[in-house]
Amino acid sequence: MTWFNKQIRQLAGDCRGSVFVEYLLLLTIVGIGVIAGLATVRGSLLNELLELAEAIASLTP
Repeated sequence: MTWFNKQIRQLAGDCRGSVFVEYLLLLTIVGIGVIAGLATVRGSLLNELLELAEAIASLTP
């Protein structure tokens, strides 16, 4: 853990450190968006499959 802290402190003093933090924030926001989008797609797909199962069940006597 000390190596990681040392790297973070070194990057914080460097100009490139700010770019690293910006990319880290951007990736975090994109990651949260992807997770939320996939959860929405999962819910919609589940509803569609349930409706399809009900339609197939109503066709059989």
